[in-house]
Amino acid sequence: MTNNMNTLNDKELEKVAGGTLTQDEALSKALEHAQLKKDQLDFVKKVEMDYEHGRKVYEIEFYQGGLEYEFNIDAENGSVLKYKKDWD
Repeated sequence: MTNNMNTLNDKELEKVAGGTLTQDEALSKALEHAQLKKDQLDFVKKVEMDYEHGRKVYEIEFYQGGLEYEFNIDAENGSVLKYKKDWD
């Protein structure tokens, strides 16, 4: 059985999203939650929009001081859906 589902890229997701946060806004929400500023980060690994359980979310990963931070941010209202901080 083949899977004929089409996958949308980030630009296409933004077109159908309507009322969603930008990548920068989603990253700002994650940084606010982590109590960090962007200039304190070692680097940002990922800020991507995806769907989880029928909900648009931004998957965000960044590193600071040997710690890895992972977030899922609701792309419509900016709430933190998932948060994980661990030593890299």
